[in-house]
Amino acid sequence: MMSESDLMAKRYGKPAKSRQQNRRTIITLALALFVTFLAWAIWVTVDGADQIKSQDRAYEVLGVNQTLVRFSVSSPAGPAVCAVQVLNQAFGVVGYKEVEIAKSGDYETLVTTTEIGVTGLVDKCWLK
Repeated sequence: MMSESDLMAKRYGKPAKSRQQNRRTIITLALALFVTFLAWAIWVTVDGADQIKSQDRAYEVLGVNQTLVRFSVSSPAGPAVCAVQVLNQAFGVVGYKEVEIAKSGDYETLVTTTEIGVTGLVDKCWLK
């Protein structure tokens, strides 16, 4: 006796999919997703390995026209340049200075300002 799916397949000419074909399709899709995830994870890891990391340590407003900014930099790829900013109460930039970094470590710099600042920080760093 023929099953209903076999009867329909015979009548309309569509071969019925077997469980083994369904299993192969699912395994192939799962494997493709896994390989895609693995490639993405490797790319993210390798891409982030040489990134420059900075951390703000402290700042000291010395007067209306000067602020001392202390920060640390980790640059595994070599010499870098860091942009140091001093901001006012409205988060506007009132002082800016680019500092050359020879190697990883702690740094401090005096930033000349146009008005009194309320914070000093590293905006970004890039390779020299």
